[in-house]
Amino acid sequence: MNRFHSAARPRLLRRGGFRYFALAIGVIFASACCAGCANSALAAARAQLQAGDLVEAHRNLEAARRSSNLSQQELREIDDDLCFTEYRIGPPEYSIARERATCGEATKLSGSRSGPVVTKLDQQEHDAAAAEFASALKAGDLTRADQAIIDYQHYPGADTAAVAEWSSQLRRASVRQFALSSRRRRKELAPAIAAMERRYPEMRKMNDAAFARWVMRNATVDGEPMVSAVSVGHNAIRLDVAERSLSAVRFNLNRFARINDAMIARCRCDGHTAIDVEGSGLPAYLLRLDPQTRQSEVVVMPQPR
Repeated sequence: MNRFHSAARPRLLRRGGFRYFALAIGVIFASACCAGCANSALAAARAQLQAGDLVEAHRNLEAARRSSNLSQQELREIDDDLCFTEYRIGPPEYSIARERATCGEATKLSGSRSGPVVTKLDQQEHDAAAAEFASALKAGDLTRADQAIIDYQHYPGADTAAVAEWSSQLRRASVRQFALSSRRRRKELAPAIAAMERRYPEMRKMNDAAFARWVMRNATVDGEPMVSAVSVGHNAIRLDVAERSLSAVRFNLNRFARINDAMIARCRCDGHTAIDVEGSGLPAYLLRLDPQTRQSEVVVMPQPR
């Protein structure tokens, strides 16, 4: 028995050693094949780029990019060429946002040539958004102007300074529009405003601080405030609302209509209330007086998707 085990054991070790050796050779061979596939795809992409076949070049670049055996130089070349092909092909195959994301990723690699493309894309999207916003504002279409800002905000390279300036312009335009409307509708609104004064006689006695506290109490549900900040003007209120609170606001718009009614009684004017999404400077809702119902109506503004 001992002789049997001593004779068989070396043979088992040799067979096990052969299996491990074969496995190692297989791994090396697979890695070599993978690198070969990447090199083949990259070579094909280079030829297709020279021939102007951008679609096929992009397909081979994506195939080459999946390899784990790429040098830093090859990574940079592939990412720059992906940026170039997507930029040249353009929409609808590749949206501006997709192009910006691809090219932005390419610029993270040292020595990338994609920076000028990113600059062009950012300027192109800024100019388009600025033109749409200006056109909507000129037409008095505040909803479309608001949507132009929201759409631009979703662009990866959005200029935050431009967004802030457009939001400020939109706010001023909305105030002007309400003020003009108030002058045109003064006679029509007089009975509605008088009705508000009778409904909320105590509002005239409140100063701004007391009225702001009254607003906060009326914008609270089950002990949870829906509003994070209150700004009281002569004929307008701005309420800042966190995005997470928008659902609660939506289900309690009657409370905000009551707040606007009270503000109208306080100023004896065609006042309005803006409910802004905190951090964006954009209104989620606007409330104004309806002369027919003699109550505040809610105007729903476009929301970020």
